[in-house]
Amino acid sequence: MVIDFSRLNSAPPLTGSTRSNASQEAGSATQAAPAKSPEQASAPSGESVHLSQEAQQLQKISDSLREQPAVDKNRVAELKQAIADGSYKVDSNRVASKLLNMEAER
Repeated sequence: MVIDFSRLNSAPPLTGSTRSNASQEAGSATQAAPAKSPEQASAPSGESVHLSQEAQQLQKISDSLREQPAVDKNRVAELKQAIADGSYKVDSNRVASKLLNMEAER
């Protein structure tokens, strides 16, 4: 939310208000600026935001993760080949352990 402090005192009085003129003038310093259209909200207001070094690092990590493929095609090809030639061995104890851990987390 952006508050334009330069327009607080020059804002037109609210219609339908039950306040008296004296209380409107006294309360005008605490009133928020009127809602802005999307075009006005995106316009630069002279304010700036500085991100911490940690936030910048997190942004870089997030960007690099977004660039990574969802599937490791080389690993998939290796597994397909191992299954096709019969060299892929299933560790039943490991599978059972993972299933039990998954159930315990529920």
